[in-house]
Amino acid sequence: MKFKKIGKKGNLPVTFLVMGIFALCGFALLTFFISDFKVSNSFIGPSVVINVSSTADEYLFYKNEGMSYGNLKKIFDITEEYERSYIAENKTNIEGSFLVFGGKRVLLFSVKYQVPS
Repeated sequence: MKFKKIGKKGNLPVTFLVMGIFALCGFALLTFFISDFKVSNSFIGPSVVINVSSTADEYLFYKNEGMSYGNLKKIFDITEEYERSYIAENKTNIEGSFLVFGGKRVLLFSVKYQVPS
């Protein structure tokens, strides 16, 4: 049985193609890893919502116990806007973190909760 001599013209481009695909997949995995690390360390929204929710529950407790609105306004830092009262919490960037943009404090997340009547 005789074997035909196979040309080596396609070996180099196929090798570069395979190496390029591995490099592209490695770069994609690295990018996903980095973005996952940044997002998991910077996602602060749920904690702010939980704080405002617990503050609203505390406000209702004290209101039901008969505390005056003036005292409640001082304790819970209630703001009034458009004839409505709100309990608000703002979360800004923290110095020394990667969320500092040009040395300026940036509002990252804000929650307003209308004060229950």
